[in-house]
Amino acid sequence: MKLAQSGSQPHPNEEIRLYMRDHRRTLHRSPEVGLELPNTHAHIAKALEQLGLDVEHRPSSGVTARVAGTDSTVRPVILRADMDALPVQEKTGEPFSSENEGVSHACGHDLHMATLLGLARDLVANPPLRDVIVVFQPGEETDRGAVPTLEHQNLQIIEADTYAIHVNSALTLGTVNYRFGTFMAFGDWFSIDINGVGGHASAPERVGNPIRLGSQFFAGMIELAIGLSRDGEKAVATVTEFQSGNTVNVIPAAGRLRGTIRATSEEVRTELIDGMREIIGLEHRDMQAHLEIMQGYPAVVADDRALQTLISVLAQGQLAESLVQMPEPSMVIEDYSYFLQKWPGAMVYVGAQAELNPSFNHSADARFHEDAMDTGFTLFRTIVDADPRVFTT
Repeated sequence: MKLAQSGSQPHPNEEIRLYMRDHRRTLHRSPEVGLELPNTHAHIAKALEQLGLDVEHRPSSGVTARVAGTDSTVRPVILRADMDALPVQEKTGEPFSSENEGVSHACGHDLHMATLLGLARDLVANPPLRDVIVVFQPGEETDRGAVPTLEHQNLQIIEADTYAIHVNSALTLGTVNYRFGTFMAFGDWFSIDINGVGGHASAPERVGNPIRLGSQFFAGMIELAIGLSRDGEKAVATVTEFQSGNTVNVIPAAGRLRGTIRATSEEVRTELIDGMREIIGLEHRDMQAHLEIMQGYPAVVADDRALQTLISVLAQGQLAESLVQMPEPSMVIEDYSYFLQKWPGAMVYVGAQAELNPSFNHSADARFHEDAMDTGFTLFRTIVDADPRVFTT
């Protein structure tokens, strides 16, 4: 497998690096949550229009643009970046920290957008052999934003390859972390509603306590998930919200737990849900409990041939020493899985750890080293510049 000749070097030049940095910091200061993202959509659309690209901008469902290649007979490659932030108050101390109260790019999507903008600028200046569709998608975190984004006219393509990166603040800076088969887990959300009668705080023996019962549920779910993590499989059950009570001297009548479950296979996912229903369905004194499962995202599963091609191509270039094979799937979930159900491709983690900061994505103090954008750019440009025939054989 050989790399195609190109007018550019895979590594970003200083002009592109500054371009990516400036966009990253602007986007980082003004994060938005969900599907709407009016300012983020506008920022991305304007940047692409300034590059002279024909932009497809759909409010609440993303921004796409096609960068024309020099050979229209070759099937295109689709590269995707997510756009949404999290409802997390930033505590990184960065000079370009979020200016929106209670919202931050704690998952690094600002780096994804800036990297893809930098790539688009370089592709316009140094056209690739095949067409490249750059995709900026909202609502990745919990809104299944990939689904409406895939309705873009630019994405009504039968034959294509697709790739994406995700920065990881806990992995060594500059590494490209990959895995054949399941890369990221199946994921669902759940809620548990507990209802009773409540009572006097001085007499806990007289009535059931939804706080105690909810805590027992959580402990049981953790034990269940641990028991299902065997033979190379893994399960996770996490409560992220527990609401109950409003004063110090009354046992509350009701409580509500919400959270997420993760599994590395459909079989383990089914076992986890069945086990939770069994736990919740037991007799609970004078209280009733109801479990609701909200279907989440399919697993992110690499096309093994596409991933092997990617690794072989990267092994010949500047990222040869950066490749790290992951021993097990990540328990993160990602709606890029819907892209991979349409076209062959893969997602990889790009290590973005900043100065040995141990905090993982979604933490209030998670920091992402901006040099990770160089790695992402190099990876994308290497894919684009590779002989397209290696992706079809």
